[in-house]
Amino acid sequence: MQSDETDSSPVVVPALAVAAGAAVLLSGCGGGDAGSWPEHGRDPSRAREAPDLLRRRPLAFHAGAQRLPDAQTLLDWAERSYPHFFPTHETNRSFEVYTYRWYPDTGNYAGIAGNDVYVLGPLSNDELLRVGSLADFAPLVHPRFAPATRAQAARFLLQAQIAATDEDIAAVMAQGFEGWLQAQFALPPGELAWDWLERRGYGAVDRNEYYDGGHPFFDLAAYKQLLSAPDGLRKRIQLALTEYFVVSLASTQPPWPHFAYATYWDGLGQHAFGNFRELLEFVTLSASMGAFLNTAGNEKEDPATGRVPDENYAREVMQLFTIGLYELYPDGTPRRDARGRPIETYGTEDVTELARVFTGYQIDDSGPRITPRVGGGWRPAHPYSRRPMRFVSTLHSPQRARFLGAAIPAGTPGPQALKIALDTLFKHPNVGPFFGRQLIQRLVTSDPSPAYVGRVAAAFDDNGAGVRGDLQAVIAAVLLDEEARGEAGLHSPAFGRLREPALRFLQWGRTFRVVSKAGSWKWGFPYGDPDFFHGQRLFWAPSVFNFFRPGYVPPGTTLAARGATAPEFQIVNESTVAQYVNLLEQTLLDGVWVHAPDRPDYDFETPSPASGFDMPVDYSREIAIAHDARALVDRLNLLMAAGQLSASTCARIVAALETAPVGRGSPARDLQLRVARALMLVMVCPEYLVQK
Repeated sequence: MQSDETDSSPVVVPALAVAAGAAVLLSGCGGGDAGSWPEHGRDPSRAREAPDLLRRRPLAFHAGAQRLPDAQTLLDWAERSYPHFFPTHETNRSFEVYTYRWYPDTGNYAGIAGNDVYVLGPLSNDELLRVGSLADFAPLVHPRFAPATRAQAARFLLQAQIAATDEDIAAVMAQGFEGWLQAQFALPPGELAWDWLERRGYGAVDRNEYYDGGHPFFDLAAYKQLLSAPDGLRKRIQLALTEYFVVSLASTQPPWPHFAYATYWDGLGQHAFGNFRELLEFVTLSASMGAFLNTAGNEKEDPATGRVPDENYAREVMQLFTIGLYELYPDGTPRRDARGRPIETYGTEDVTELARVFTGYQIDDSGPRITPRVGGGWRPAHPYSRRPMRFVSTLHSPQRARFLGAAIPAGTPGPQALKIALDTLFKHPNVGPFFGRQLIQRLVTSDPSPAYVGRVAAAFDDNGAGVRGDLQAVIAAVLLDEEARGEAGLHSPAFGRLREPALRFLQWGRTFRVVSKAGSWKWGFPYGDPDFFHGQRLFWAPSVFNFFRPGYVPPGTTLAARGATAPEFQIVNESTVAQYVNLLEQTLLDGVWVHAPDRPDYDFETPSPASGFDMPVDYSREIAIAHDARALVDRLNLLMAAGQLSASTCARIVAALETAPVGRGSPARDLQLRVARALMLVMVCPEYLVQK
């Protein structure tokens, strides 16, 4: 396993001779009267460089991401980090070119002149010692903004997006964590899934009957993006949002379901960096959500027939999408009554009355129509799927609606009633901790601490400029939090998350540059084979509760003993584990085999001459070093596990690979086989499966 001592990237390595083994040491020594900067240390040009301060020079961080510490910040950090040298909190002083502090208890001085940091006093033998520049200290003073090693950059990337390629790691090292986030926030969405489907001919009216449901046509467009789109952060957040605002293609589908779901997917991406309130309204009026949770076609009450408004969406928008079942403190822990019972956020009456708000909406099937080749009747032409549901006032309930302390007067027009309802939900104090905790679970750790949840919820409540629901602020709070970026989680059995099975394969595909030669992106063929999905067929969740519930606690485990949530374990069983290993064996060597990749439809029962490895894998960089098993394992450890495989695990993998030695002159196929074997061993070990 690579350590900082063998990492080939430039990193800051703290190693002052006067304090070897600690972080970069700021130390000073006594001299002078009443704390004035000593006479013998006035000239910075005569300072001696601290021996072995930096093994290598740091990368030139992007100025905006580097967050160079100012004198106040740097000296405060020195006091916190080295109280044995700087035992009291002192105020800044100025003398000539220096901003400095004097510590009378130790006689040490720490000072800054320009962009350089100096110490003076007993620990430097009364000699002016330059201990580095402000840029050298940036990764230490601001660890949440600047990675010190490539492993730290890879760890961040594997939380923030799907993979950590060489290029991605270089970008984070150059831009810093925050700078990379800002660059990703600024990236526009690429080609939309809807447009890709249209361009590929999936809107045709022919024998393929694309207008009906049951086929995974949308998946192609989504996998193309997940495997190749440059806006990796947006795609990762989109995927997390599909697991929160669940719409499943396995359930009731509107006409042209692949186009309808593409509109939903594209909308989640377009709102991913926007505001939660706008996202909630998009979800509510989506044709896909309308068909899934029965808002589409939901009509007002009719005393003559006994019809009442459907309550499905009213219930789920509260239980799953906004406020949850129980009142929460800002840190996500439940409020309790005098008897210690959780306090419910809403009751049956709230659901019944809120349901009236969601009446009168229908799928907007106006416009051109098509006549199917079989089955008769008609369907709207597929462009309908880009429109939100339309409101029909005659189908809307005119009754008043009271819920969660809000009151919508009788006769309120439907769109206005909807605004009041969504505003009420959005402003509820539960939303920040409820949504924030689940976003942490999807990206960082399955059982986040209340303090972590509280900090993310605070960012939801106020982005620092008085704006509530700013998703960029929430995403940054999740990914830049001290628990996400700090080293403590790497050593804590309570920290981390089981990698979702689908994400493991997507990570492999992105890391090793899988592409579709035919441009069809038929990832996951054949779709009739359940073994491909190992319990998680993306976009086809078994229910509105997704594949796993956020509150799931694996029974009979040490996690259960402490009540720790671990959602992904809900789909772990003998079958899914075996399916995962079998699929690794089938795909890692050559890539993904696709039947008839040149065909626009899903005819995989009868292979065409074009059948084959349409999605090959590119191991060229790994093959170049595969003769050296240690170097290969070190590289895969970094790319796949952010350096989190232990030294003993890496040694066992190296030993296993060396049982089948290869030489520099070996055929490329033998080297590719070694890469595939190494990947198999990495991707089945627990230290990879549990992401920290």
